[in-house]
Amino acid sequence: MAPGWTMVAELAIAAALLALGAVMAWSSANAAKRLAGVQIALLGGCVALAVIEAPSTLMLIAIAVALAHVALGGAIIVRLQEAYGGVEAPDIDSADKQSEPVEPDS
Repeated sequence: MAPGWTMVAELAIAAALLALGAVMAWSSANAAKRLAGVQIALLGGCVALAVIEAPSTLMLIAIAVALAHVALGGAIIVRLQEAYGGVEAPDIDSADKQSEPVEPDS
């Protein structure tokens, strides 16, 4: 398949999804939003693989990695909610600082 304008447009959409997901995962303080951002980036990667007509095994591996990431990330988010009462990074950091013992002066 010769790379026409549609293939270039599809790759641009895939790159935009990848970049949007990366920025969302990087800039969000909420763990659930970070997980969603990584999933958007993984979706962009899967779209790019489909556009360049990658082998089906490679696309299946990418989808399996994305699903495993959702399962593990969801479990971690549930555990954070149970342990800290929230999934915001500043709240988790402040709760960790409060629970650490004070270091003795030397």
